[in-house]
Amino acid sequence: MRGSSLVALLAGSLIFGCGETHVELLAPIVSSAGAGADAAAGANAAAGANAAAGSGADVDGGAAGDFGGPPPLTVPHLIHRYSFDGEGTRVLDSIGEAHGRLESGAVLDGAGHATLDGVDDYVNLPNGLLSGLTNATLIAWVVWNGGPCWQRVFDFGSTDAGEDQVGNATSSLFATPKRCPGTGPAVSFTASNDEFGSVDSDEPFPVLQVSAIAVVIDAAKAELRLYAAGKSLGTGNAPSLARLSDQNDWLGRSQWVQDIYLRGTYDEFRIYDAALSDADLSALESAGPDALAP
Repeated sequence: MRGSSLVALLAGSLIFGCGETHVELLAPIVSSAGAGADAAAGANAAAGANAAAGSGADVDGGAAGDFGGPPPLTVPHLIHRYSFDGEGTRVLDSIGEAHGRLESGAVLDGAGHATLDGVDDYVNLPNGLLSGLTNATLIAWVVWNGGPCWQRVFDFGSTDAGEDQVGNATSSLFATPKRCPGTGPAVSFTASNDEFGSVDSDEPFPVLQVSAIAVVIDAAKAELRLYAAGKSLGTGNAPSLARLSDQNDWLGRSQWVQDIYLRGTYDEFRIYDAALSDADLSALESAGPDALAP
């Protein structure tokens, strides 16, 4: 149960009871062995993903062009990148100037990781990273330690308690590795005008291994898409990002007071200002974290 308050119960019922898009697991987007190697090589080349444009595989291992979209997008669409390099609490944005910080005692390990204890640690990023965008893709590589539901990989939004405070979410775009009820990941987007969209899955998110989770907001299609561990988990309705009041841009912490903090380790987190395609995300999955040089 998400919480004991009536407001939280009603909100939880709305999020995963009404207007919800619940889809069966779609085919994997992981490239075939040959295509995966090509995509990784292209991602590490100076030309970025352009070198891999001809090798991104579709769900059946075919060419990227089978999706009917553009070839994999390149570094210019990458606007914020957090690789968790260095030591201390400063979380460097190696693409832009939106530097963040670790809170509540968590520190970088000096080897490109930020580990959160599941008690009170989280990453605090600057406000307004998403609300000024039209399209967006958020992707995180994490090692999740497992545990209770509703932990947040990320949660960008606002609460009725004000900035930097948890409470009842008034606006939120979040991804969780495990929803309730259920056994798999979910994404939920509640806009400040009560527009809503979600995608959920019962495919368990991997525990104790580096895995990617990605969310795409495609304004042209008004579509919300969820991917996890190399698989497309489905689509839902996407409100406009302009309706997201992202006063609190957090990794590992929920806008809702009753939800626990994430237990796990971040390897990398990125924000793109484009709705990446299946082929784009397949190339990123094949390349892995830290592969694309700015």
